Amino acid sequence: MIQSQNLIVVARHFVRDAHKHITLTTVSGDVRGQFEHLQEVADLVWASGGSDAEIAAAWLHDTVEDTPTILEDIKDKFGTEVMEIVHGLTDPIEFKSLTNAERKPKQAERVANESPSVKRIKLADQISNVRFVVTDPKPSWTFESNCDYIIGAKLIAEQCKGVSSILDQLFEAEYTEATKVFKIR
Repeated sequence: MIQSQNLIVVARHFVRDAHKHITLTTVSGDVRGQFEHLQEVADLVWASGGSDAEIAAAWLHDTVEDTPTILEDIKDKFGTEVMEIVHGLTDPIEFKSLTNAERKPKQAERVANESPSVKRIKLADQISNVRFVVTDPKPSWTFESNCDYIIGAKLIAEQCKGVSSILDQLFEAEYTEATKVFKIR
C-alpha cells in the first residue's frame, strides 16, 4: 500500500489510466473524458474538507463500475479504508439495467445507511452530475430521463444532508437551477 501523502496523486494517476478510453459525447457534440467528472468530484470533496482517503476514493468512485478494476485491486493499492468507501459508492450490478426513475431511489435508500465519507462523495457526485445534465447532457437521454435523474439526485442529496454544509449549499444551488431549466416542481 502507498503512503498517505501520495494517496491522492496515485489515485489520480490510476484513474487517468483506467478511464483513459471512457468518453461521452454530449448534446453539443463535446467529447468529455470521464476524467473530467472524476476531477470535479475529487475537487468538491477536497473543497468540503474531505480527508486524503475521501479524496482518493472520490477519484476512484466510478472505477469498479466502469473499468475491469475490482474492489480487491482497490484494497491492494489503496488500503481497506479507501476500498470500503469505494464499495459504498459502487452500485450493485443489478442497478445497471434500471432506468433513472428506478435506480436513483434505490441509490438513495442504499446511501442512507453508508458512512459520512460515502455520503460526502456521493453528494459531490450528484452535484457534478446535475450540473452536467443541466449544461450539456447525454444525447441518448430524453427530457424525461434528465428530469428523473434530477429528481432522483435530490432524493440522494436528502440522505447525505448534514455531512458538509458547503456541499449541501452547492447541491441546492444546482438543483434549483435544474428545476428552472427543466421546469420541475
